[in-house]
Amino acid sequence: MPEYRAYLQRGETRLSTLHRVAGAFLGGAGLLTLLPVLFRDTFSQVFSGLILLPYPSFPAPGSLQRWLVMVPVTLSLVIPLWALYVLLRDLVRFYFTSHHFGAQSGGVSYPRFILSGIRVSDKSLRNPEFIRQARQELGVTELLVPASAVARQRLLREAHLIGQCKGIEVTSNMTVVQNKLREFMFNYTASMQRTLAQESAKMEASVARHNLLLRVLVLRYAKAFLLTILTTGITIMALVILDLATPARRADLTGSPSGEAVPGSLMWLGVLGIYALWCPVAAFVVRRPVAWIYQELDDKNRSFRTPQSLLQFEIVTLGAVGFASVSVTGTLCWYVNDSGDISQLWPAVALGVTLTVITLTYVGRNIAAGLARGK
Repeated sequence: MPEYRAYLQRGETRLSTLHRVAGAFLGGAGLLTLLPVLFRDTFSQVFSGLILLPYPSFPAPGSLQRWLVMVPVTLSLVIPLWALYVLLRDLVRFYFTSHHFGAQSGGVSYPRFILSGIRVSDKSLRNPEFIRQARQELGVTELLVPASAVARQRLLREAHLIGQCKGIEVTSNMTVVQNKLREFMFNYTASMQRTLAQESAKMEASVARHNLLLRVLVLRYAKAFLLTILTTGITIMALVILDLATPARRADLTGSPSGEAVPGSLMWLGVLGIYALWCPVAAFVVRRPVAWIYQELDDKNRSFRTPQSLLQFEIVTLGAVGFASVSVTGTLCWYVNDSGDISQLWPAVALGVTLTVITLTYVGRNIAAGLARGK
């Protein structure tokens, strides 16, 4: 028995530590501070500027070339938001479980907090009568069963929803209602009377489960944070270029809203180049958190493996980045061909094609390796 008690004390400390780490994600540390940058005015200005902003030597507003540029721009926003979504999804899984409430639940699942309550096991007591009497005290009962009839009715409806307290109504005998609702509340929080051996076995499973889920949470958070930083930086750079093309800024620089402050071809190629660069960097960044873990290995030739719980996000992100790379390079080649100035703009085409080849090679190799490991 002393060994069980010592283990339970250590287990509670470990669980507390794991939940403090997960609490940092609920607090939005770091990641949520960047979201106002993405949603305030930045993306709306980039979207409207790329599609509709008129400027000499730009493709015609609303043309197909303009819409093709929106492919990498949109993906640069969607991928970090998806990373945030799956992070919040895994946080819910970390804190909640959908276990059934035993045979009385009628096969109905209901979410509850993963950390269960703890009750004193009567079997482990020399004289359990004292605690049984204490449990019947009104002050203890009212902590679980509301004194208000309206609140008790709401609690009964919730109990009936999962198949408990059948045949009990708020108008039934007050003592019966209190006893049934009290037991329901204990069941609702999985506060079962367990022996020390049973509690220790549950603690073993709990610590292992929390450890596995928290590993995924930290890696997801790192991926989401890196992608959000990258998207924020790329978007601000694109916005700076587009700001030079606005009529107000052109009037400041040239004295006329219709003047060309900077050659339009250079500005458009600058925007395309920014998103052509985003593609390989995003593909590289999304795999960095796992790669960092393996940097401590002496065997540099050993291939590192992404956990299966993160593999889908990684493969879809790499595929989206590869598609965006082809889209932005195709737009670049189309624009240079229409401009009729290939002799001067061929370095931009060569750079775009080179970035696309690098991106597709990296993406293809890692997707193939990921799919092979997923079999």
